[in-house]
Amino acid sequence: MLVLLSIQQKYILEVLRKLGCVRRRQLETLACEKFRSSNLEVSDARLEAMLRQLRAGTNDVRIDGEFVWITGARPDALRLEAVDVMLELAEGKPEDFTTRVDRPGILRFSWGADLRLFTVAELAEPMCPTIEALAHQKRVIWLTESGVVSEGLTLPPKHFFAARMEDGSHRFYGSNGS
Repeated sequence: MLVLLSIQQKYILEVLRKLGCVRRRQLETLACEKFRSSNLEVSDARLEAMLRQLRAGTNDVRIDGEFVWITGARPDALRLEAVDVMLELAEGKPEDFTTRVDRPGILRFSWGADLRLFTVAELAEPMCPTIEALAHQKRVIWLTESGVVSEGLTLPPKHFFAARMEDGSHRFYGSNGS
């Protein structure tokens, strides 16, 4: 069966192939910002219709409540949070992003006129070897499962810890000299 996709639907599939699983609001933010400057507005109702069409026409798109994913992907709490961090820092408009990064990395994205590159990574125990794995990279945002900063955490310059706030946003902490 031949399925003709709109530009917005092609972009939605591209996002899902890169991220695997996203929250509906994350997908809406990405799509809205991507097409904001064009006449291709993506409203909530339009996104819903496009997702229904994609689910019916491709058999690759799955929808369950707040989650949208591509077949074979599963919700990953840290990846979903990494997407939230990316959307916060890039003001909803990352230039490019990928999840094809080595652990402890979760997500890498570029943003801004000078295409600043950020890596979002998981800070796991023991912390020192985890931090050392990415110490050479600039602009690393560290996350933990708990979302809470560890007491006495020291990070290299231009490395930050993203602490999850009650409202779902993040507060960013860096070491001296960051």
